[in-house]
Amino acid sequence: MSRFGLGIAWGALLGITCQYFINMEITRYSLVKGESVFVGLEKLFSWAPNWFILSTFIGFGLPGIVAASAKVAAHLLGLSEHKWIAIVFLALIGLILSLGKTVYGMMEKITKTVLLIGTPFVFLLATALAKPEHFIALAQGLVGIGESLATQPGGYFFLPIGISLAAFLAAFVYAGAGGNLNLTQSIYAKEKGYGMGKYAQRMAGLFTSSLVEAR
Repeated sequence: MSRFGLGIAWGALLGITCQYFINMEITRYSLVKGESVFVGLEKLFSWAPNWFILSTFIGFGLPGIVAASAKVAAHLLGLSEHKWIAIVFLALIGLILSLGKTVYGMMEKITKTVLLIGTPFVFLLATALAKPEHFIALAQGLVGIGESLATQPGGYFFLPIGISLAAFLAAFVYAGAGGNLNLTQSIYAKEKGYGMGKYAQRMAGLFTSSLVEAR
């Protein structure tokens, strides 16, 4: 959107909508089976766990987000080197997630805190910086009407000239959670004890000696 404006916002809306229905069906599996969809796929394909480990690491394990955060932190602290800050951030993330009785329980607490702080902040920031014409452009973009660009002075409809179809489809897929994160919706249902997940064991934290018994 930084290059082509809000005229392609319809892609994000469509991608998020599709992922909503995917997530609901993934949740339905755990409600009925009392296990995550990862376990179910392993029963069908023995190589599935290795694939999920590899593909998740490639997509999310490479510390790009942490590196970017460390660079911002280093700038605020007046430091020229951010590598060690990134390492500390990664160690802290691992330690925090490992300290809880269950992995999901700790993750849920962190997520709720981030949402309670981050959502109002983003809303206030958008309200302060956005102008009326920006909201109009967003509304038009949700139905595929794009604003004028140097390559298309009269505006465009759905896809502007020059946009990479591969890059657009990649953004479309990751408009919501994206990738393997969609499948973790089944872990959420199981760990919360919904449906047959009520009788499943919980994933214990690293410093918990055994699996947490079902509620």
